[in-house]
Amino acid sequence: MHADSVKIGVDIGGTFTDGIALTGDGRFAQAKTLSTHDTNPAEGVMEAVTLLAANLGRDVETLLRATDRFSHGTTIGTNLVVERKGTRVGLITTHGHCDNLRIMRGAGRVAGLPIDRVFDVQATKKPESLVAPTAVLEVDERVDRHGEVLVELDLRRARAQLAEFLETQPIDALAISLLWSFKNPVHEQQLAALARSIRPELFLSLSSEVSPRLGEFERTVAAVLNGYIGPVSRTYMTKMANQLRSRGLCNELLIMQSHGGVVPVTTAADVPLATLDSGPTGGLAAAASLAATLDQPNVVATDMGGTSFDVGLVVRGEPVLAEARVIDQYTYRSPALDVRSIACGGGSLAWIDPYTGSLRVGPSSAGSSPGPVCYGRGGTQPTVTDADLVLGLLDPSGFLGGTMSLDIDAARAALAELGSRMGLSAEETAAGILRINNHNAATLIRQRTVEQGLDPREFMIYAFGGAGPVHAWGFAADLQAAGVLVPLGNGASALSAYGIASTDVFRYFDTECLLPAPFDHEEFDRLLYQLEATASKALVEAGFDSEQVLLDRFALLRYAGQYAYSIRLPLPEGDAKNWTAELPSRFTDAYSQHYGSGAASMFHGTETFALRVRARVASGARPQPKSGGSTRSHRSTKEVFWPDQMAWVTTFLWDGSDLAADSHVDGPAIVQLPHTSVSVPSGQRLTRDTLGNLLLRPLEAK
Repeated sequence: MHADSVKIGVDIGGTFTDGIALTGDGRFAQAKTLSTHDTNPAEGVMEAVTLLAANLGRDVETLLRATDRFSHGTTIGTNLVVERKGTRVGLITTHGHCDNLRIMRGAGRVAGLPIDRVFDVQATKKPESLVAPTAVLEVDERVDRHGEVLVELDLRRARAQLAEFLETQPIDALAISLLWSFKNPVHEQQLAALARSIRPELFLSLSSEVSPRLGEFERTVAAVLNGYIGPVSRTYMTKMANQLRSRGLCNELLIMQSHGGVVPVTTAADVPLATLDSGPTGGLAAAASLAATLDQPNVVATDMGGTSFDVGLVVRGEPVLAEARVIDQYTYRSPALDVRSIACGGGSLAWIDPYTGSLRVGPSSAGSSPGPVCYGRGGTQPTVTDADLVLGLLDPSGFLGGTMSLDIDAARAALAELGSRMGLSAEETAAGILRINNHNAATLIRQRTVEQGLDPREFMIYAFGGAGPVHAWGFAADLQAAGVLVPLGNGASALSAYGIASTDVFRYFDTECLLPAPFDHEEFDRLLYQLEATASKALVEAGFDSEQVLLDRFALLRYAGQYAYSIRLPLPEGDAKNWTAELPSRFTDAYSQHYGSGAASMFHGTETFALRVRARVASGARPQPKSGGSTRSHRSTKEVFWPDQMAWVTTFLWDGSDLAADSHVDGPAIVQLPHTSVSVPSGQRLTRDTLGNLLLRPLEAK
């Protein structure tokens, strides 16, 4: 990476839009602006770019001309689904399968719901259909499970049906999902060609391209979701790319994917499904890269922003991947980093349960508009940020790098009013809000670790996002975690943007198969060779040199007949005859580690049901050592109401930029950074390393 070149990442969150610019000499600049969901999301992106340029002493045009990679994480698709604002989409199915989407699987009534709603049987119901009942067309065709055509598609009849369908149905996108199309997509491709000839502007979504996996329902959901968000997502991405190009960007815009990589905007615009829930994955991608640098194999990556708390895992050096995703009760198959979220952030609203009279926090959020009471934008209900401010954990004059002042008196008044209904002072109410919020965060981490056979005491917690470093001490203590690491110091408040800027370009390519053990190594070689050729070709056609493309191979294995539980194993390079004999034992070991000792089934055979190739181009961006400051004495002291002591305690204030490598700060202290603060309670020590990371651990662990 040339010293003058720049890599930029911009992440649109629920409350803030974060930007990171990585320079060739290892420096980085960052920007944080309020998100502009209600107006034009692109405005928030350009505001972040403008701030980045100013922080680097350049104008926007000069910065963008020097940018060799601009990556963007967007929530457009996710918002369209959750808010039900997607486009009108039609569906073509094999004759007799028109109600597949409406019938769905039995678990659809509770898929993705929190446990309290799962058991509220009378209230659970199927999600609202994404396709109108009249917008489904059945065609006569049939392909069997081997990909053999049993009933040919009558093109003349299909054209007549399609012409009438498109004339009578007011749709802007068309999903095509036929039986066994992932084995032979010829009929889907023929229907797509017919639709294009009738309505060239129609957005087309083929299940064989979007999700070429076994499972008619999940594949249909994927195709429909892709069509539902397709036109709006494509329009936004195209406009964003054109706007950046008009301001000086010479290279193609890259879009963050939910699997943890980025792809060119032209690829992302065709399959926007892969952008769903992609924002939180940027932080996990960055955490996994940093964990490898620091040789920390087990990490809980936590991102607490203004709206949500996101948790992902790195286990034995690999970020945990999910094979299936759920959004708004719809399940679809697409490889994605397994990031779970709850409504638990700085903007989470505090309220009193009318039935029990107890204090609650979330799930509703104040967002960026009106925001917390202390923002002075019209908010009247206290939030977690208001509680942090009144407790003394935030600096009212130093928020967002000093660009925004917080009204502590308004926050205190709102908390006092809420607390008066429970007989509590403003400070006691604020402490209660903080403890509840931290408990909610710890509960999600516990679900991701303890309930899956993992011990959180063996994990390092990476705390990032604007609110993460403020609260990490609380939920880490609840879990007795190995420690807390604030990645890259001030960079932690925008680590998702950092991950978006620095992650590799890559795509996954899957093929369904059914290979029972003992494995046929020649069939393995044949299928992997085909996949690798397809994967390499796709990245070369996207504009990358073939010498840049790296290939990683994986096998998805399960016990014969056990469809719900599987394991993904990396495959070695070279001929399959050198390693297929070891696969069953590797699978058994991995299965026992993941599902528990004794879970392995010694009476069932092992089978490979899918092969996968990841084609990637390395970004080359890695954190560089930083000199830091000279560790002068603390800046000043202030009184902070620490919830663990329920008392005002004289607390040291430190400027994070003054901390030299290997220096430490003992609590009680607050280390202030431009875009976040790190809370260091009594009995804890904060240490800075050469990369600028801040490590928080109990004093007795030193």
